[in-house]
Amino acid sequence: MKKLFLLFFTFAMASFMYAQNVPVTFNVDMSVAQGKGTFDPANRSVAVAGNFTNWGDGVVLQLTDADNDLVYTGSLDTFAVNDTLLFKFVTVNTANGSIDAWENDPNRQHVVTGTNDVYTAYWNNDSVVATNPVAMTFACDMTYEIVSERFNPLTDTLTIRGSFNGWGADDMLEPSTSNPFIYEITIDGNVSEGETWNYKYAYITGGAVAWEGDPNKTYTFTQDDIDASEAYQIRTFNDLDSTTVINNPVTILFQVNMADARIAQTGNPFTTIENVIITGATKPLIWPGAGWPDDDTLGVFFMNDSGLEGDKVAGDNIWSTSLTFPIYSGLRVQYKYGANWGLPDINGGINDNEGSVGGDHFVTMSPFMLTGEVLNVFGTMGDHELTNLTDVKELPNAVVNTYALEQNYPNPFNPSTTINFAIPEAGLVTLKVYNVLGQEVATLVNEVKNSGAYQVNFNAANLSTGTYIYKISVNNYTMTKKMMLVK
Repeated sequence: MKKLFLLFFTFAMASFMYAQNVPVTFNVDMSVAQGKGTFDPANRSVAVAGNFTNWGDGVVLQLTDADNDLVYTGSLDTFAVNDTLLFKFVTVNTANGSIDAWENDPNRQHVVTGTNDVYTAYWNNDSVVATNPVAMTFACDMTYEIVSERFNPLTDTLTIRGSFNGWGADDMLEPSTSNPFIYEITIDGNVSEGETWNYKYAYITGGAVAWEGDPNKTYTFTQDDIDASEAYQIRTFNDLDSTTVINNPVTILFQVNMADARIAQTGNPFTTIENVIITGATKPLIWPGAGWPDDDTLGVFFMNDSGLEGDKVAGDNIWSTSLTFPIYSGLRVQYKYGANWGLPDINGGINDNEGSVGGDHFVTMSPFMLTGEVLNVFGTMGDHELTNLTDVKELPNAVVNTYALEQNYPNPFNPSTTINFAIPEAGLVTLKVYNVLGQEVATLVNEVKNSGAYQVNFNAANLSTGTYIYKISVNNYTMTKKMMLVK
């Protein structure tokens, strides 16, 4: 009888531990947000968007405030014990039903327990009602964006989006009267000492939104700000300066191994892979809109596995594309892949299917590099190393009177070598590498350079042992030399 009881108890516990349809109740207190003027219950409602609602892709859990105490609540019973829920509270425009504000990063997380499962929080975890009025002026130096032609002052607009405006797109910056490269806006708010505003700049160009890269930027209010009733912060878009931008256009070959690729939302493998895309935060990449809608392809680049356009081997399930980042781009590139874009009949039609929201890939360029490549595995997020780098830099204090192309050093080499050249006057410089059959295998330089002496570092890790010819052409000068790669 005792054994029978233990067997029944074990079975009952196992049934409880793996029970489905476990309810979870979500509560969010919006009273502080209303007190600060960032939430108006007259025209906004509250919802939950997370990994269980396709992150707002037209699907959210609507919350209600039946007793008008500004605590919104709602429940779902579609979970299992030990499910990990990633989510944020969002506000919804009651006029059109669209999400208009998200909480700050990071995502909220809750592990389903199955007993008294109630999650309660303040909007943005902010429980302090501040009564100190401060006029906060944000100034963004757009010099690098304008000079690089990523931002066109005649057609593009700059916005600020943060915790103080629900990450909405309505606050536009205008050029300063003293400097047209600096854009400004003043936001009035009630704050407390030590309170932090999270935000990012984002500009609208050609109908697409170009956000600053992660992480969010912050401003923490001091007692001096409160005493003065005003504060001021100026910085460049993406915090760029002369040491944190590329000084040449850079071309990167992006490759992603799709073998055993799995759908982030389910963990299941793709039944078939019809297409692969790359998108991101650094131009020419631009993130798609919320939910990654099918028709939002302005920042999406389709990759190939055809053995063409940079793809090394056709049909090996490593998809590739080359992207060129314009001069003065920031060094850190944030990006993400996706599979079966816009195909609703395959795996539910979820376009953002490589990793969770906020889970991205990163590579870091160097200031003087020209080319590089990266090989990723679908679903393995984080920082990755660029390989097969080529970079060029000007040698300081050089007095140049004649054209010159020097012998590479070391020679023979494996796999990297250095090539020096000099030009006495400005011109379009092309420096290319050919195999003994005359086929071009690498372009090291292809841009206008001022007079001076230059050094090019060439990595030939993707080439095979043999003799190669490198040739420079600038103005009416040409010169070729041979080099030996020995692996």
